[in-house]
Amino acid sequence: MVADGALSDDEIRDQVITLMGAGLDTTSASLAWMLWCTVLAGPDLWMRLRAEADDVLSGEGPFDETHLARLDLADRTMRETTRLHPAGSFSPRMAHVDVTIGGHRIPRGTLVMWSAHLAGRDPDAWPDPTSFDPDRFVDMAPERKALADIAWVPFGRGVRNCVGFALAQMELTLIIARLSQRLDIEATTPTKPLAVGMVVNRPDGGVPMRVNQRLHRPDVRR
Repeated sequence: MVADGALSDDEIRDQVITLMGAGLDTTSASLAWMLWCTVLAGPDLWMRLRAEADDVLSGEGPFDETHLARLDLADRTMRETTRLHPAGSFSPRMAHVDVTIGGHRIPRGTLVMWSAHLAGRDPDAWPDPTSFDPDRFVDMAPERKALADIAWVPFGRGVRNCVGFALAQMELTLIIARLSQRLDIEATTPTKPLAVGMVVNRPDGGVPMRVNQRLHRPDVRR
């Protein structure tokens, strides 16, 4: 589209800004939060992630989607991190028709803000909502799972959800698995970083950590 002139210079600029903001900053911020949450949870979780990664990602042959599907703990760690720390804390929507929600009348044309941050900490959907617990997704009762499915919206919902949600989930799941397999990581402070950013929710100043290469790691799939 760029080569054949289908996009103007302004449209090209807007697309590049969108790709950088939506595809780079969001994933890197989510990864920073995931490292902080995982390491602060204690060495047991890191060792469990490592054991899973060693089982799934070691050996001969290429990595494919069947291996990704077996990274269950890494997937739950990604889900729990993005529940507590969604890359985008809020998102706007405009009412195209008059509608009443929860007794509140919303006229057509009204701009409404909804919050993935608040939905992820709703006590009706999440027991002990502020605690980091990837195992909360294991063996959920059907009614609890139904509420959780509705309240887990770090990538939005419906036709206007994040177009890159599947790629982002795959990246975060695989990265935390690979890092646990290859590195020993420990936090240098127990103090939680301040969340900053009007558009992308990121930890202020990053997440300082001490990183060492793992000794005697197995051969990994490529």
